[in-house]
Formats: sequence, C-alpha cells, structure tokens
Amino acid sequence: MDSREALPRHGRGGSRLVMASLAAFPGLAARRELRLGSSRLGHRYRLCDAHAYRVFRETARPLPDEQRTVIEVGFRLKLIRSAAILHWLFQRLCVLTTPFWSGFHGFGTKLWMFDSQTSSYAGIYEWSSAAAAHTYLAVLLPVLRAVSVPGSVFSEVHAGTRIADFLRSREP
Repeated sequence: MDSREALPRHGRGGSRLVMASLAAFPGLAARRELRLGSSRLGHRYRLCDAHAYRVFRETARPLPDEQRTVIEVGFRLKLIRSAAILHWLFQRLCVLTTPFWSGFHGFGTKLWMFDSQTSSYAGIYEWSSAAAAHTYLAVLLPVLRAVSVPGSVFSEVHAGTRIADFLRSREP
C-alpha cells in the first residue's frame, strides 16, 4: 500500500489507541515481552523507495503463529535535515517512543533504519495481520507527515508476508 492510498481514519480513536499502547507498555516490560535484538544490527535492506537503509535498532515482541503482514515506512525529518550530531542524538533517543506503539494489538517487530545518503529514516515492521498493520499506519502516517519533509513519507503493506522472507528479498 502506498502512503497516498486512503487509510481508515482514526481521529480521536487514534489517540485512544496510543493511550492503550502506553497503558500496555508497563506490563509488556514487566513480563519481558519486548526485546532489543542484535542479530540484524548493521544489516542493510533496500526498501520500496529504492534506497538501502541500515538497521540501527531492533525491537521485537513474540507473535502467535498466524498470518503475518510486513509494512515498510520511510520519512525524512524536517528539523534534523543533514546535521550529523542531530541524527546521532535522534538514533539514541527514538527508543523513548517505544511505549507509544509497542502496545498496539498485533505488533511483532520493528527494525529502526537510517539511510546516510539521503538522511532519511525507515522502519520495517511485522504485524500479526493486515488489519493490525493498517490500523497502525492510520495512526502513524499523519504524525510522520506533520514532522517530515513534504513528500518524503512513504509506506507499503505486504500482507501474508513474514519478516524473515521479506528481508531475504530486500538484501542489496
């Protein structure tokens, strides 16, 4: 799915979903359901915008064995532009956003990525279903559009795809 396609509108419902994620986070942390992975750190993957992004963080939560959906999302932040020190800082502090999205129903994996050639960020996510992925995108994309360079936000949905298969197909 391209970010220009219509997504369900959540409006205030999106705020409720974020609040539910924030409320779920302490339990996820207490049960140690969220893990920072290291096996993919430094790996590069080519996304739908034809750029190769390097993984700088991986967050994962166990998913039941069911149909999976992968989404790829990318953006270029307005305020950071090409300032290396600001990118360094952002890559260390963005983990603070984890409570806002990790408690969404169906979340499984997020690869945090950066393309140093374009100073753009991307994420590859695995969700338990296409419906869960679309719900998350409906909340995420308006936020990204507000903080990103106009026209830089993109997304694509790969229903019925597991992250391991997706990543094998996207190695540069």
